[in-house]
Amino acid sequence: MSSLLWPKFFTSYDSDDSDDSDSESSGPPSLPDSDSSADPSESCYSLAAYIADRDVAVPTRAFLQTLISAGSDGNSQVFRAELRIVANGRLTKQRRDVVCKVAYGERQIEILRKEADLYNTKLRDFQGRIVPLMYGCYIDDTDEGPTGVLVLQYCGVALTYELKYYALTIRHQAVNALLAIHKAGVEHNDFAERNIVVSKNGKGRPHVRIVDFGMADPDHACPVKHDKIIAYDLAPALAHFPCNELYAACMEHARIWLPKYVYLFGNLIHVEHATSVDSLLQHCPNIPAHERESVVRGWAQRKIDELSEMWEKRQALDANPVHIDFDTDD
Repeated sequence: MSSLLWPKFFTSYDSDDSDDSDSESSGPPSLPDSDSSADPSESCYSLAAYIADRDVAVPTRAFLQTLISAGSDGNSQVFRAELRIVANGRLTKQRRDVVCKVAYGERQIEILRKEADLYNTKLRDFQGRIVPLMYGCYIDDTDEGPTGVLVLQYCGVALTYELKYYALTIRHQAVNALLAIHKAGVEHNDFAERNIVVSKNGKGRPHVRIVDFGMADPDHACPVKHDKIIAYDLAPALAHFPCNELYAACMEHARIWLPKYVYLFGNLIHVEHATSVDSLLQHCPNIPAHERESVVRGWAQRKIDELSEMWEKRQALDANPVHIDFDTDD
């Protein structure tokens, strides 16, 4: 029967580290490592499956590696871990690189349940493509009280700079992934760089996935009609792209669109007319009568220069985007 063997203690380990018999031990009792022949259930809780792993009908054992984050209230943690299948009381050779989201107490467990339900329903067809694979959700009583663990595929490193500074392919994947999630009826509600993770695919190219649906709205009726977001298209008006999260993701976070209008003397003028001072002024219906012509033309030229400078900066960023330190095994 599917269950999760969850360690009672966390001691950080690195499977590549050599044994140092002279080092002083500290922290909780040491646990059997992932290659140990000891009983896999030693020093573990056995957590029952709330949602079982679809591909595994036997217990799995989590070996915690790194604490990624912890909630300020102490009731939630995120670990990077290795998952091993247990058969006939022994660890098998099958390994999965995973992230374990841990919740303590009924309130946090309810949030975890809802996230697991999303992965198992509306996000199910996206697993492995734009969201992580889910390897089950496990909930049971432990010495720490009610404990829940959501086990997800490890999908690479989180972005550490603002999204707008990354390569176009990453920004484009991120906003289109968010669009697909919205069209499936889910609003993320925490679209931020820490929840955008990147690995390399089989061809060595970046592969973006969206994570952390703990704050998501599972009943989002997204009014956006677009099937995809086109890079460097002219930005639509919010009235024609009426979803605040998606609009902010494209316009502010990813800077995937270009401005559609120039604002001059209280007038919105389409950028197609900003090719010259004469063209811009010709399509500017309300020019202050008291301003000298030289001043008016100077303001028009500044608007044209601002557009040009903005595009030059964008091209410069695209030519030298922020570097991503991928995992060495990616």
